[in-house]
Amino acid sequence: MSYASNKNAAHLPAWQAFNRSVGSDGSVGIWHETYAIQDASQRDGAYETMYVNMPAFGLGKAGLLEKAQGKRSTARGRLSATATGT
Repeated sequence: MSYASNKNAAHLPAWQAFNRSVGSDGSVGIWHETYAIQDASQRDGAYETMYVNMPAFGLGKAGLLEKAQGKRSTARGRLSATATGT
């Protein structure tokens, strides 16, 4: 999370530029996977797979898909939910 939100690192400026130029107009699909590095507070197998403007495949096709809304609308919220099992 620290790297992803760091204005001086590559990720945040690139993501902001992408959202300004393409955003959610449907012309580009995104597939993103996050694997949580385990610590004592997390359960095994903590991961997320995000699909935007594209069909599910891989882990998303094999597992249960849920909309990223409410608490799960941000990466921080999703990772927190994963760590607590909610």
